[in-house]
Amino acid sequence: MGLACALVCLLSAVLLPSPVDAAVVGPPLASGVSTAGDSWLIIPMGDLSNRSNTFWQLFHAAPGSSHWSLVTPPGVADNGGLVAGPSAGSVLAGILPSNLLRFSPLSQSSDGGTSWSPTFFPTGLAPLPDALAYREAAPGGALAVTAGGARALVARGDLSSWSTLVSVSVLRRVSPGCGVSSLDAVAILPTGAPLVATGCRRGGQVGLFTRTAAPWEEGGPVLQGSLRGAATEVLRLAVTGSTTTVLVWAGRGGHRGLVALWRTGDGRWTESPALAASPGTTVLSTAVGANGALAVLMGAARGRRSAFDVDAGGAWSPLPQPPSRTMALAMPAGPATLDSVPVDAFTVDGGSLGVYALTPSGATWVRVQSSQIPLAYGSSG
Repeated sequence: MGLACALVCLLSAVLLPSPVDAAVVGPPLASGVSTAGDSWLIIPMGDLSNRSNTFWQLFHAAPGSSHWSLVTPPGVADNGGLVAGPSAGSVLAGILPSNLLRFSPLSQSSDGGTSWSPTFFPTGLAPLPDALAYREAAPGGALAVTAGGARALVARGDLSSWSTLVSVSVLRRVSPGCGVSSLDAVAILPTGAPLVATGCRRGGQVGLFTRTAAPWEEGGPVLQGSLRGAATEVLRLAVTGSTTTVLVWAGRGGHRGLVALWRTGDGRWTESPALAASPGTTVLSTAVGANGALAVLMGAARGRRSAFDVDAGGAWSPLPQPPSRTMALAMPAGPATLDSVPVDAFTVDGGSLGVYALTPSGATWVRVQSSQIPLAYGSSG
């Protein structure tokens, strides 16, 4: 792994430019996402207090399976983080810049991560759970948000050539009332059209933009309820079938919280009640289910943590207190509990991974998997 990483870093220095938006950035949130065909989890492991000894891992579970398999693309140091864009039967994964790695190597898999094929990407990816979107059959086969959140790129066909799709400056002109702050996420609609999510500085606007044949159009709703008029940031963006799911982090004055949004086709947006966040509380992990459900892990970095989930069109519900050392949540495709869709919790202690599932009543957690992940401490110093 060390030799492969050294060769990649050398090639990047010799062959690739180092644009401003390829600067090394902070890690992404731990995140999970499920499609009708696969479930994926990205989680940090190792010594989490030392970035050089933190190793981001990608796990995969087949529908209905209670077992998560390690499928991290090999050959490149992943201390900076991972992002993944799943599609029906395949996934595109990218390594974030860190240390001497100044761009984001991409890999594509069509067999649940058992084997990977490297592909070209000209710069660094943003540390965002949905910085990549991938759909083999779409006219724009892949979309990506670059590091710094100023541009989104598009690749067609075999992903060998990338070009600019849109920039912050363009979308600011499309929606002056939003006050676009950065590009937050990308997705591909069933029509193949791109969907780009942005932060908005004002007005409670949720920044969602799409384009068919002509100019970019604004399509995001304005938040109602207790966070009306807030500044917004899109944490998750997913398109499953005809349903678009959005998770928004919003703040106004001393009030902060999460709002979930859903839309089927071109219909009206459905907005969940706000999940209020107390002072000092942050979002630690997010998960999107195949049916548009969402789960979040909240709390202080080293303090008590709380988990919540929400079904499409519903209200937030508290989950049982997560197990100690819980770092991430996922919503695997499978049979529902009595109260909600399945939710898995993942604990990390160095290289030890624990997987906990809710009991059928949804009242308590039970350990269903223990894995020891080999980590090359000191290899990225």
